Amino acid sequence: MKRYMRWAGLLCSVAFPALAIADTDQAPFKVGEVVVIGHATDFSGYSVKRHFPEAAITVLNVGEGNEQRAIQALTQRGVRAYHNRVAEKFAVNDPYAGYQWHFNTVQAPQAWTLATGAGVVVAVLDTGLNTAGPDGINCVTAAKDMVGSVNGVTDVQGHGTHVSGTIAQKTDNGVGVAGLAYGSCVMPVKVLDDTGSGTFADIAAGIHYAVDNGARVINMSLGVSARFGLTNDPVMDPALDYANQAGVTVVVAAGNDGFRKNVSYPAIYPTTIAVGATGYNNALASYSNYGKGLDVVAPGGNLSADQNNDGYADGVLQETFDSNGFGYWFYQGTSMASPHVAAISALLISHGNATTPDEVRAALQDTALDLGSAGKDTKYGYGLVQAYNALQWVAGVTVPPSGGSCTDLDGDGVCAEAGDCDDNDPQVYPGFNEKGRRSFDGKDNDCNGIIDG
Repeated sequence: MKRYMRWAGLLCSVAFPALAIADTDQAPFKVGEVVVIGHATDFSGYSVKRHFPEAAITVLNVGEGNEQRAIQALTQRGVRAYHNRVAEKFAVNDPYAGYQWHFNTVQAPQAWTLATGAGVVVAVLDTGLNTAGPDGINCVTAAKDMVGSVNGVTDVQGHGTHVSGTIAQKTDNGVGVAGLAYGSCVMPVKVLDDTGSGTFADIAAGIHYAVDNGARVINMSLGVSARFGLTNDPVMDPALDYANQAGVTVVVAAGNDGFRKNVSYPAIYPTTIAVGATGYNNALASYSNYGKGLDVVAPGGNLSADQNNDGYADGVLQETFDSNGFGYWFYQGTSMASPHVAAISALLISHGNATTPDEVRAALQDTALDLGSAGKDTKYGYGLVQAYNALQWVAGVTVPPSGGSCTDLDGDGVCAEAGDCDDNDPQVYPGFNEKGRRSFDGKDNDCNGIIDG
């Protein structure tokens, strides 16, 4: 297979000349635009650029530098008008290589014995999807372009295709790589343009579209830098509430600022599941935001290390493309962590043991591998998501199910009822990083049915 890597650094290196900083909170917004929420019709003095009737969202052209004055004038008319803030995709791409170690870390092989995500639609709100690769996505449905791209919903940037692959790459087809919920369908909703940038109006409308067209899970590997401290937005919040009330689980990347105080918006919003990133050794990645709002962590990769000594950097591998065509690329970032959690959410819904947003959240949190201080902490949240354990979760049971009991003779924190295949050895349990060990001991340390060495 081709082992491609590339540098993008879009969170910190791409200039957006059509953006500005809002006076109230320092978060970036689209210059010359104002977004109106509701069914107001008195837009005299301004022209309508875009209208999303189902979401009751209208974008107005007000002229560069006139945003605040337009907001004040419209507000005086009783119209709810706001800056049209801009979110960016979260990804850090550097030249190197790795394999799909990240699926073993979250117990994917064990989980696939119970569920594949069949029958569940996962909306990927991102840069779109390119389906021209030799491997491809298992199932694609109801694709939609919200940004008015000349390329339609087709991804020309690569980010959305990589994210979608983590969720539902074709698996067991003898080609390329696997997907974590490979039985599910991806709904590509293009809310970020071909530079990886998108307005809150487009994203909010994309959320409404996903909910109204059958998505059960939404993944958003995007957001505003955590350093802006944004926690609420009058354009985005109602859409997030709409999804939650409709029973749709929304999973969002925590952001790549390496910020310690809080995660990014919209990940920090209470109804979303905020996902931080870990590397091969399960330590929090240096780029991952944490602090207030963090719920769980998942593999995001580390392209500056080779901790399993396989000769390649420890990135997250999926099929995507660049100007030279398709290959199998290694990305790192909370953008890569978030779709792991979205995929496990699809597994849960497909399996039927957790179907509502509250149940999915509880299943993920209650069965996560505790990596930091005992219990929830600000660095890892509830811990590293564990797919197999989550699929055995039962509502109201706080330990893995077996009549409500938990046998843990070796004190490794994993119950025999949760799949610990040798409860007399603390170095044997599902999720154990078997490949990271310096010497082989002839045991099945991660309980995947394969003896190491």
